[in-house]
Amino acid sequence: MDLTEFGRLLFTLMCFGTFIVVVLIAYSKKSKKRYDEAANMLFDEDKPVDAPTSQPSSGAK
Repeated sequence: MDLTEFGRLLFTLMCFGTFIVVVLIAYSKKSKKRYDEAANMLFDEDKPVDAPTSQPSSGAK
């Protein structure tokens, strides 16, 4: 095994380890509450939608 093959093996193992850590963090019980809050954030808005103005906008500011 030369140095190039060892480097590729090490890189593959690091990528796989990173993937496993990301999956564990995403599916942990601590993250569930945060993800549920983010998913329902749109529905919790109490602000009314602005009515369109009577003057059309040219798009320039």
